[in-house]
Amino acid sequence: MGEVDHRRQVLQAVFKTYDESQCGELTAQQLQRLHGDLRMGGVSMPQVKAAMSYVCLDDWTCDSFELYEVLQELDRRYYLIQDLRWEFSMLDRTQSNTISEEQAKWLVQAVHGRYFSNRRWEKFLTSRLIPGGGVSFGEIEVMLCEIPSKLQVDHELQEAEREEEAKRKRQREIEKLVQEEKENERLKREEQAKNKHKRQLEEEEQLAREEADHQRKLQEKEEEEEAQRLRELEEQQRLEEERRKAVEDQLYHNVEHLAAEEAEKEKQAETDFQDAQQRKQKAQDARSKKEAETDEKDAAQRKSDHRRKRIRYDLKVAIKARDKFHLQHSIKEFSDEQLEDHEMDLMKAERLLRELTAGDNLKRAMTQREVTELESAIETVKKHGLEANLAKEMIAAHKMLGRLRRLERIRHEILELKQATVAEIRSYQNPPEVVHTVMTCTFLLLGHPEKETKIWKAVQALVGKTGKESLKRRCLGCDPGSLNPSATARAKALLDKHELDEVRDVSAGAATFYVWCITMIEEAIEVAKQKEEERLNPRLVETPMAKPAAAAPSKRPAQTRNSGPKGQRQARSHSTGRSGNRRSTSKTPERSLVQEKMNKVAAARQESEDVKRKQAEEGL
Repeated sequence: MGEVDHRRQVLQAVFKTYDESQCGELTAQQLQRLHGDLRMGGVSMPQVKAAMSYVCLDDWTCDSFELYEVLQELDRRYYLIQDLRWEFSMLDRTQSNTISEEQAKWLVQAVHGRYFSNRRWEKFLTSRLIPGGGVSFGEIEVMLCEIPSKLQVDHELQEAEREEEAKRKRQREIEKLVQEEKENERLKREEQAKNKHKRQLEEEEQLAREEADHQRKLQEKEEEEEAQRLRELEEQQRLEEERRKAVEDQLYHNVEHLAAEEAEKEKQAETDFQDAQQRKQKAQDARSKKEAETDEKDAAQRKSDHRRKRIRYDLKVAIKARDKFHLQHSIKEFSDEQLEDHEMDLMKAERLLRELTAGDNLKRAMTQREVTELESAIETVKKHGLEANLAKEMIAAHKMLGRLRRLERIRHEILELKQATVAEIRSYQNPPEVVHTVMTCTFLLLGHPEKETKIWKAVQALVGKTGKESLKRRCLGCDPGSLNPSATARAKALLDKHELDEVRDVSAGAATFYVWCITMIEEAIEVAKQKEEERLNPRLVETPMAKPAAAAPSKRPAQTRNSGPKGQRQARSHSTGRSGNRRSTSKTPERSLVQEKMNKVAAARQESEDVKRKQAEEGL
């Protein structure tokens, strides 16, 4: 106890000695001078300040009660510096009083051991006046003497973690801002691209409409020019027909009677030939046999001559009658007999047969109402140079082809109609009157009663159906020939109040259905008109399957050279046998060939319809 009091008295005396201002506190300079008097050389001012900061409550002054601990801390630093100076000099091989930053870091790590702080070292490096230069001992002596405690290391780690967390937080905020900026930029670009795409679509649709209108006008102009040309050809045909009839009346006057006479003579020659054969077989002497042989040769020659004349007259009768099957049979007989065509009847008959066949094909194609079949039939007529001969039929075929092409075009537009356009029609809460009218007419043609479409919500429900009941699929599958006449008339009356441009200005989708309705109504009216014409004139729908006209021999007179009952019976029997054989060899093969061709056409048509239906389903 006495020793402690003695030490305290000594410290008080020393304190008062160096406290020149008698303020009860010592400054850093006074402490440095005091410690320098105690230890030779003392310590540097940074070390004094570091010791005061470590021990004293006030970093700038030291009172009498803190003096002892401050002096102890200064002694610790003093002796530690002595050792560390030696270590520093060992590293300073160039004797420049400096070492590299790597060497200085190694020295600090060696002194601090596991409590070395990278954070404090990085902070030291950033605070240097000349970063990267040599490190003097005075720069690191305070750091070397201040060995961190575990608490300080933990505190530094926590501080580093807080800084890292704050850094990560700032980074996340920056990334979030950058992401938001990118997202806003992306949305802006998408909006711009969407608007640009929308404008492009509108421009493309406008160009497509203008191009379609231009093509439609060109096509209408071409159709009108073609119709005018065909009307001129029709007039030429009428004049040619009158001239032909006049010429035929002169050339083929009474040919039926002449053909019948030659047929009777041919039959009589056949009878004489058979009688001569029988007499030759029954002859008892050479003279009778020779007479019979002479009669047989004469009858054979007469039969051949009359047959050739009868074939020529039959061909003239077929040309005059303009009967297709009679022409086919007569041409075949003429060709098989290898007769000389001196009067050009064979050439006329073959051309007439091509004309009649092309006309039948054209009528059949018009009955089938298929674009490809009709185009093929028209091309066949043009290929054989029969436009003038079939001008009237060609006019009707071109009109029908124009309507069918328009129908195909509007069906294609329906198929290509975007779902967004249909959704636009459905999205109306209070639709414009013209849109409601067009959709009412559309569902009228599809078989719905008008009262069902008066309420717009019901129309919306019908437009919104999908699958087989979807609006597009029903429009594609609608047949103009199956439309209800009263519904067609009502739809026509409603649509006559509006024009296409008026509808198009309101809704592009409604304009498409408007064109579809108009096209279907026009086609339905034409189909009904065609059916009525066919009902009033059944010959308009005759096809190659029709029975051939009665053979010319039916007009033959009943007189024969054998006026007796036996001769009449033989003539009738022979005539029946020949005519029956002719029908069995000409009519049946022709009908079978035509039937086979019709079956192929029907199969091709069915296959074409299946392909189109499949393509339509895939598009929907």
